[in-house]
Amino acid sequence: MYVILDKNLNRVGMLDANGGFGSCPFWGDEINIQIADQDSDIVLDDQSESFNTTDPHANTKNWNHTMPSIYIPYGYPESEEIIQGAHLAYQDETNNRWYVMRLTDIKDVIDASGTHYKSCVGVNLAIWDLIHTKLDGLSATMANCEDAFKALLAKTSWTVGSVDDTGGTAKITFSKSENAQAKLQTLCQTYDCEVDAYIEFDSAGQPTTKVIDIMHELGVDDGVPVNYGDELISMERLSTDTNLYTRLYPYNSNGDGIEDVNGGIPYVENETANDEYSTRIVGVDGPKYLEGAITSKSIDNHGALRDWAKGVLGKFDHPRINYSIQIGNDFTAGLGDHIRIKDMEMLPKAAVDARVIQKTISQADPTQNQVIVGEFATVKVVTPNLISQLQDQLNSKIEGLLDDIKDGKKVATVNLITSSGTTWSEDEKQKIIDVQVFVDSTNVTSYLSSAAFRWTKTNQTSGVHDSVWETKHENDGYEIILDNGDIGTVTCHIEGDYIKDEAELTLAFDNTLIWSQKRVDAQADYWGDKTRSASQFIWVDETNNQVIASSAYGGSQQSPGSVTDTEFVRYDMNAKIIDAVIVQGGGHGSSFGCHLVNGVPEIWTNIKDLDDKNAYVGKFVWQSNKIISLGKGVTQVCTLPGTRRIAVDFENEWMVATNMAGNIDVARISDCEGRDWVSTYTMKMQDFGVKPLPSGVTNDGTYNASQSNDISFPYVVFNSGIGAVEPRLVTCVNVITHSMVFQRTNVASEFGSDLLDQTHDFEPETVALYLHNSAPTLLQGFNYEKDEEGTIYLYRGLWKTTLTLRDDSGDVLNYPESDDDTIAIGDASEEGDVQ
Repeated sequence: MYVILDKNLNRVGMLDANGGFGSCPFWGDEINIQIADQDSDIVLDDQSESFNTTDPHANTKNWNHTMPSIYIPYGYPESEEIIQGAHLAYQDETNNRWYVMRLTDIKDVIDASGTHYKSCVGVNLAIWDLIHTKLDGLSATMANCEDAFKALLAKTSWTVGSVDDTGGTAKITFSKSENAQAKLQTLCQTYDCEVDAYIEFDSAGQPTTKVIDIMHELGVDDGVPVNYGDELISMERLSTDTNLYTRLYPYNSNGDGIEDVNGGIPYVENETANDEYSTRIVGVDGPKYLEGAITSKSIDNHGALRDWAKGVLGKFDHPRINYSIQIGNDFTAGLGDHIRIKDMEMLPKAAVDARVIQKTISQADPTQNQVIVGEFATVKVVTPNLISQLQDQLNSKIEGLLDDIKDGKKVATVNLITSSGTTWSEDEKQKIIDVQVFVDSTNVTSYLSSAAFRWTKTNQTSGVHDSVWETKHENDGYEIILDNGDIGTVTCHIEGDYIKDEAELTLAFDNTLIWSQKRVDAQADYWGDKTRSASQFIWVDETNNQVIASSAYGGSQQSPGSVTDTEFVRYDMNAKIIDAVIVQGGGHGSSFGCHLVNGVPEIWTNIKDLDDKNAYVGKFVWQSNKIISLGKGVTQVCTLPGTRRIAVDFENEWMVATNMAGNIDVARISDCEGRDWVSTYTMKMQDFGVKPLPSGVTNDGTYNASQSNDISFPYVVFNSGIGAVEPRLVTCVNVITHSMVFQRTNVASEFGSDLLDQTHDFEPETVALYLHNSAPTLLQGFNYEKDEEGTIYLYRGLWKTTLTLRDDSGDVLNYPESDDDTIAIGDASEEGDVQ
């Protein structure tokens, strides 16, 4: 739909592609909008005159917003309003803003069939207005971004809206021969900013304000994924290394080089890029450097010349890649948005973290919608980490094994587990049988639907089926619970038609920041201690819109002796302290369980005697600004076999305890309360590719520092990694089947393009599962760093990522024979055996 406005922007009609509501139809409309040109074909000479020293890509900034075509038939009252000076307004669904296109060309046409129509071309009204505004009498000296644009728009009817000042000042001059639109493009490059020009209307449909926002970066950084075969309809990838250089010799206008400020070396180079992209020459030690020379006519200082050359080199030290993408009608991407394009079939695999720099929109024919992402600004065209993550999620090894099962090349092996044996004792009321399915030595149970498990029970002597029992357990999936008296031969057949292509729980890529704190801005707690320690674990109180963060405490109220204390701090969502609790003997604070009891947080956590002899699970109701300990505000739940990290699933009444050695112990709350910890399920992190760092061993890259854990039964999630030498892994396992559900290698760029990822500046802390709500999510917390105008600041933040529980509701069980295993369950007088 387009709204027709007259020259004074009064509403005079409407266009509807379907001619609905008695309005005039249209066809062949196209809107093109961009924030930058693709720079795949730039050459070194382009950089000698106009180069922005803050960002080597800023010179490609070029805002444009045009309507190349729209066709409107004769014979409707609205078509009479399409005259010189008319405008068309449309609303962008990605940001709900109204854009007004000035119709600059209107052609009356009669085609071969005798149809009369108007063929129109338009441009954003701001561009049309600014082209017709000369800059006589305007001036700005050393201006920041906002002041420069205010000066530019002083003679127009447009006002500066939101401003995300990119920092710094520049000497701005306004030439009498320039128009305001040309100068706007220059300012976009000078300040490395992007603009958006739109009009605000009141409730009566009358224009109120003409607005130009000036932002460092338009769009959002949600990293929305685009997958081939789903949102991605078609894609073209253009790669070129015509202008690829790995060594540059810079000169100023006097012909001077940089030897005196560069250790006698007249060039800057990228050795890593050269090794990757250049070729080795016989008789030469290493690949030949790809050399070029650049000259700046505006930079005389030799140090600045060297820095400028490094920036230029960053644009040319790799092949340039641009993507043109046609996306589905249901997928929306705004100009400037970050999206991730994934096509694992393209060779090499396409995994691109990119910004939308150009869009084509058609309301009459949405199949023509297209977005362009190119090598511009923060675009990461080569992302091996993202490829690695996609392979983690896809798990090519498991994919191949499952294909082999479906094709009949391999046979699944079924393993039945009865942790309490196969014979009944007098006091046993139930027995649990769990299934594990292996292909070769890989546990693939997470890839089987519940319908894949067909349970039967037969009489041990006659072989007659117990049909009543089988009906009772036909939907039990990979675990059944036997009642006392269920004696016989229990068999599990695996139905191959219900092998899935994805695990029972999958993790998306939409990492969204929900809470963060700049640690230099951290406030003091009730006792006057600055709360700047790393947040080891964070619990989100969605009811009260608050968070509770734990950290090791060593402040003014520290307990005597050798035990470690924990401080739990409650914040609002703006990271402002509400209150705190100090738990003496509470430990490092790596994980805890929390829920609301009568509207008040109740925390379950590891705690020790103050003499550091015994460890327990303890619980306490939140006590504002109090110091508590075991027996003095903290109630003992059960004893622990040594120091453990505790997490609790209150809805299903399970607890998980882990330690630095990699042990994972899962227990029912009811089995443990008032006694020693009793594990129902046990496993080790080492079974899933994580090798925890032993006590006293220095990190050498062969171990992973285990960090935190959580449980949402039957799933346990844990994370690991610290420093640049360790992968930052998040791993989810099914404790019943002892199978991996997903494992992801986290990298800083997936959580924000401005996060640093060097030595100790991206460390995982919190990991938490929230499955029992309308939007299942994984929460992950990190200590991270950002470079803000040359100063590095440490932050702590919490991100949420969407989880998807596989929908197996459409599966219908059938009964062909397949791979199986059997187990004999006998009475107390029978031995019983596993066959």
